[in-house]
Amino acid sequence: MQMLGHWIKRVETLISFSALSILVLSVLWGVLTRYVTERPAVWTTELSGILFTWVVFIGAMTALRDGRHIRVTLLIDSLSPSLRSAVLRLGDLIVLGFLIYVSYLSVLMMQKGATRPSPVLDIPFSYVYLATTICFVGMSVTSALRLLNIIEDPQPISVEDTL
Repeated sequence: MQMLGHWIKRVETLISFSALSILVLSVLWGVLTRYVTERPAVWTTELSGILFTWVVFIGAMTALRDGRHIRVTLLIDSLSPSLRSAVLRLGDLIVLGFLIYVSYLSVLMMQKGATRPSPVLDIPFSYVYLATTICFVGMSVTSALRLLNIIEDPQPISVEDTL
């Protein structure tokens, strides 16, 4: 299971890095063509928006896996260890239910986007919405595996990372 997790993390990193790199190059090309050649490349705005969507959603999936989403734990920290564990499990169940529902909605959105092309690049919007589907399905799987104790909870965040 750890080997699969390692490969998934590598694929996430590759997708995020590639999308971010192409995003930066696209924005730079857009700026160059707009201000140097005075003939703007209109496709750069649309491409950068699509790639930004991918970076954000793949990053959200990675943040959930690594335990980097924001939590306010003041109330939970004041509970007894057994009650704290029960409340955390209940919260994880609620989050899993939400993620499964949003996964379903993202699949519907992706199906509707298949018939709608983007205005400039003329690619189906389902490619844009695929990022949300991958994100929410990945988050659902991660949450379910954690609830079943198949994968470990992320390590506590170090003191340097707290606000």
